[in-house]
Amino acid sequence: MRITIETERRFVIRRATSGQAWCELCAAEVDMVPLESAAEVAQVDVKTIQLLLDHEKLHLLKPSGRVQVCLNSLLKSISKKSLDRGSDKSSGIPAAER
Repeated sequence: MRITIETERRFVIRRATSGQAWCELCAAEVDMVPLESAAEVAQVDVKTIQLLLDHEKLHLLKPSGRVQVCLNSLLKSISKKSLDRGSDKSSGIPAAER
């Protein structure tokens, strides 16, 4: 007997907090979200998102000093399971699931 369980996750992001912009690394127009919204989507704290940005794991845009995170790169990171609730103490970057 084989039992298969499939799960699906749906994110709802209010358009007021997101906007479309050109992401040079994706070479496409993508939705950009504020740092706080990115943390909420990834279910991590803002500090973790900032560390990922600092280590160039996520794409960002800084219009007028306000950090916007590329939703495309964030969702790819989540789907690759690179965001984990724990973090590597030495680098501060979330540990990848093995």
